[in-house]
Amino acid sequence: MANRTLSISAVVITSILALSACSDASNTPAKTASAAQSSPPKLQEKEDLSPFAGFASARFGSDETAVRAAWKGSLRDGGGSDSCRQLFQDPRPAKGFGTSFMLENGQFVRYDIDSRERKAPRGLQVGSSAQQIRATYPGRYEEQPNKYVEGATDFIVTPYIDSEARMVFETDPDGVVTRWRIGVPPAVFYVEGCS
Repeated sequence: MANRTLSISAVVITSILALSACSDASNTPAKTASAAQSSPPKLQEKEDLSPFAGFASARFGSDETAVRAAWKGSLRDGGGSDSCRQLFQDPRPAKGFGTSFMLENGQFVRYDIDSRERKAPRGLQVGSSAQQIRATYPGRYEEQPNKYVEGATDFIVTPYIDSEARMVFETDPDGVVTRWRIGVPPAVFYVEGCS
């Protein structure tokens, strides 16, 4: 009888331990899930790849290899020097250069767009108006006269994220965007590019 009581007791204790283990296992994912929710998920890192951080996967400060990988097409060397050079999409569009990338001392510092192929952050593009810039980036832009075209205006836009990068829209005298660029200072402000 004592052996039978011990066997029943052993079964009961084993069952309690098993249930307890199941209970702990079911609580563990809940704790892990709540901990994961309190810190940003890894997918949030994609925000760091915003246009103000670089172009696609090529971040400002990366090298030419990263720029070429991000473009995923052919780029031709536009000349310049070791201190400043530009890469242009190849083939070029029928009008303008399309997309170009500036490298300063081997580091990616800026990209320029002069076609409707790509949109700027918040959807503006070549052909958009000065009024659209003002309405799209209220309180985030500064207007300056263009250095070479009388009556034309450059809009310097500060991003909504914490970044030193800037976006510059160049408009013609009629207030139409002819090109735009994003980059880090001082390169983003070079009017002549690498010239």
